[in-house]
Amino acid sequence: MLAHAMPPAPKKALRAPILPKDLEDRTLESLDAVEVDQAFLDAPALANQRGDHVRFDGVRIVGGSLASTKVTPMSFLDVVAERTDFSMIEWPSSKLTRVELRECRATGAKLLDGELTDVKFVACHLDYASFAKARLRQVTFEKCRLREADFSSADLAGTTFVDCEMEGVDFANAKFQAVDVSTSILGELRIGAGDVRGLVVNREQAVVLAQLFGLVVRD
Repeated sequence: MLAHAMPPAPKKALRAPILPKDLEDRTLESLDAVEVDQAFLDAPALANQRGDHVRFDGVRIVGGSLASTKVTPMSFLDVVAERTDFSMIEWPSSKLTRVELRECRATGAKLLDGELTDVKFVACHLDYASFAKARLRQVTFEKCRLREADFSSADLAGTTFVDCEMEGVDFANAKFQAVDVSTSILGELRIGAGDVRGLVVNREQAVVLAQLFGLVVRD
């Protein structure tokens, strides 16, 4: 059933990251067993690092790179990142809570089996990113590029995609409950007829999905 006829139920407001006014400047050289509390990271150079049990709590990151890092698991609590490179990260079973990423690059990022709560992505590049089997609660993607992104078997309850590019996204076996894609550009989605219950779409998208499932739509 395509839920385009009725407006979605009111969503709870996302809780924004809670950061102290004064953050201590910190430089990191390694990610292994690191705990970062109430810190400002200016252009960190951490690409290709490996680590276990890494925790960022109350951290602001501007610029820099964590690209191709492999961390199991990563914990982000009250974190804001701007213009940071997260491309090709592998952070399985990670937990992100009250996190905001702005103008970040996360092409090919892997957050399989992750838990994302109160997370906002704004103007991020997330092509080929994988959230397979992840649990998303109160998550918003705004003006993001999500070409060929993978949400297969993810639990997406309450997730909103606002003005996003979503060509080729894999939603196979995903769980939708008030998941809103009505303002985004969809194309060549990988989704089954039995998967769409609870998905909020606009009228044009409903026609496209109906055709995808072999239905003939008449005015």
